Amino acid sequence: MHDAFPDPPPPDIHPATASAGHHVSTGSWVWMVYGIGIAVAGVLLFGHHAGLPPLQRPSQPAKTGLPLIGQIGGHFEVTERSGQKVDLSALRGKVTVMACLYTVCPHGSAPIMTQMRRLNAAYRERRDFHLVSLALAPQQDTPAFLKSYAQGVGVRPSDPWWFVIGEQQPTWDFMTSELRLQAPTAIPPDKRMSPLDLYKYDLRLVLVDRQGCVRGHYAVFLPQSEEAALMSEQLRRDVQLLLDNPAE
Repeated sequence: MHDAFPDPPPPDIHPATASAGHHVSTGSWVWMVYGIGIAVAGVLLFGHHAGLPPLQRPSQPAKTGLPLIGQIGGHFEVTERSGQKVDLSALRGKVTVMACLYTVCPHGSAPIMTQMRRLNAAYRERRDFHLVSLALAPQQDTPAFLKSYAQGVGVRPSDPWWFVIGEQQPTWDFMTSELRLQAPTAIPPDKRMSPLDLYKYDLRLVLVDRQGCVRGHYAVFLPQSEEAALMSEQLRRDVQLLLDNPAE
């Protein structure tokens, strides 16, 4: 199948960039650079071979009927990959899709990023749509690394997509109490696939409406490709339903 996304430039990762924000050993740094390279390649390869059609906007709007799962509360200030401070409360008035991000994750991060890239390609021109990738491990995924990662997977600085970092425990609390995701857990050393395979976390995407209400969770990473495709299509439809119904 023809890939809907152009090949992005390779990520700009080098020792000077890494040393600015990472306090890790030389061995860990080598694993980190290797892991990010594998992660970016995995995203691009998954997007090419996933067998999912490019996202298309439905021609007819409809009432949503989506459940109210939770409510995002007050302010939560984080640092975007650009280095700028942003507040997630500033996204009120926009339909938002959020997901956890661990750039060196060897598990299901590629399909998550592929779905977010497709949403970005479909809706990047809309001022009422936004994407957020929440860094799970700020000690690894600094702004400089997230900037290189975003560039590597083809996300432009002008796209409505934040890659954000906050303090780890408040970020995890936001994921569980606000987004209603399962709490991340540490992986025991003997169960890790690599030295950087540190965390098990919720791989679902979260749909948030203009009022800050959580309206859906979407497991786009499933063993059965047919079920994953159905879930991806449901996410696309629900995003469009919220965009077509501003009062919801």
